[in-house]
Amino acid sequence: MEEGDPKFPAFPFKPYSIQIDFMNALYQSLNKGGISMLESPTGTGKTLSIICSAMQWLVDQRQQQKFETRIESNQNGTLGSDDEPDWMRNFVVDQDNQGQEKKMQNKKIGFRSEKPGKRRNQEICKDLISPSSKEDDFCKKEYENSEKKSNSLEMDDDRFLVEEYESEDEAGIGGGKSKRKPSGVSVSSSSDDEEEEDRFDDEEEKDLKVYFCSRTHSQLLQFVKELRKTTFANEMKVVCLGSRKNLCINEEVSKLGSSTRINERCLELQKNKKNEVSKIMNIGAGGRIRRTKASCGCPMLRKHKLQKQFKSKISQQGALDIEDLAHLGSRMGTCPYYGSRSMVPAADLVVLPYQSLLSKSSRESLGLNLKKSIIIIDEAHNLADSLISMYDSKITLSQLEHVHSCIERYLERFRNLLGHGNRRYIQTLMVLTRAFLQILLCEKDVIYENPSQRY
Repeated sequence: MEEGDPKFPAFPFKPYSIQIDFMNALYQSLNKGGISMLESPTGTGKTLSIICSAMQWLVDQRQQQKFETRIESNQNGTLGSDDEPDWMRNFVVDQDNQGQEKKMQNKKIGFRSEKPGKRRNQEICKDLISPSSKEDDFCKKEYENSEKKSNSLEMDDDRFLVEEYESEDEAGIGGGKSKRKPSGVSVSSSSDDEEEEDRFDDEEEKDLKVYFCSRTHSQLLQFVKELRKTTFANEMKVVCLGSRKNLCINEEVSKLGSSTRINERCLELQKNKKNEVSKIMNIGAGGRIRRTKASCGCPMLRKHKLQKQFKSKISQQGALDIEDLAHLGSRMGTCPYYGSRSMVPAADLVVLPYQSLLSKSSRESLGLNLKKSIIIIDEAHNLADSLISMYDSKITLSQLEHVHSCIERYLERFRNLLGHGNRRYIQTLMVLTRAFLQILLCEKDVIYENPSQRY
């Protein structure tokens, strides 16, 4: 090893030359940035070499950033000149640190105390603007009865109208959202919603982190096992992400079997929150506000304190794999799936399967920010097959004919009521279904003409 080469002190034993070469190659690739493809024969300690090289690079980069920040601070004179006494420079540093801590505390307090005040104001405004006299109620009912018959047909049609939509290409980043305004305002207090948002404010997002993904569950277990052999298992914050199927401890949900049904049932339980009256407050003049406390439908998510304890347990025990997380969550009676998700922002190393990284919807739901991060894909020769299995879908000729027929009748009925954008999207969809139909019909004719060439 030359003097200019990086050092890898976390390697648990004396590395072989092939391991040193691999670690140096990975380290230099990370310095250059971009995409690199590295390979090593089976049985050469590739996983351990990846861990020691990538994590050492992360440690070195953070130390370099601190050093550069210190130099910039000295150049800008924030720490005072050399003529100033030490006690003066230390006082300036302490004052800056206290100011930052106070700012962070005020930010947290302001964020948590803002929502109840807003809801209380909404309740008061709702009581003030609601009709209080019987005459107003009577006039309102008469008006509704007179309009009900004439608008019944239009209301039925409105139920089937799609909302105005803009694609991401037209609306830019953050597009693809409905332009229709919400129809109602909720004024109930949900403590779980506030706690869910506070859950991500406990620790800052790490600007630079490592994402390691592999295809199978057993490969992720092997990675965590190798990680425990190094000092990084205790020095770095490590979180292992898995699917609901692997981490769900609610027996009523996990017994459903398939991943799709488990995901759907989990989301249904979160939407079906149970409202309980927590406080009845008097606001004067005989008025009262009834505040409700919403609890999640899943019993494993109702106690926020257990989620915090779950996170602290993980931090104390170091690197845990998916099975360890499931056992810990089951023993504590809290959800390991959402508990591990909440640790992503503050993590240094995130271990996850292909699907969680390659699917945009999964990345958004997990809160994965891949900018300024290292992404390591293990067994990358399986990447193409994984992408195909994730995004392909099968549809029969009869199903496609039925879909095309329904879209055609829908457009014929609502053409004059649809917005310009939605009408164009539906027409584009009809063109696509027609093109697929032509291909399938041609293949069907070929099979009937040459039955011996079926494939």
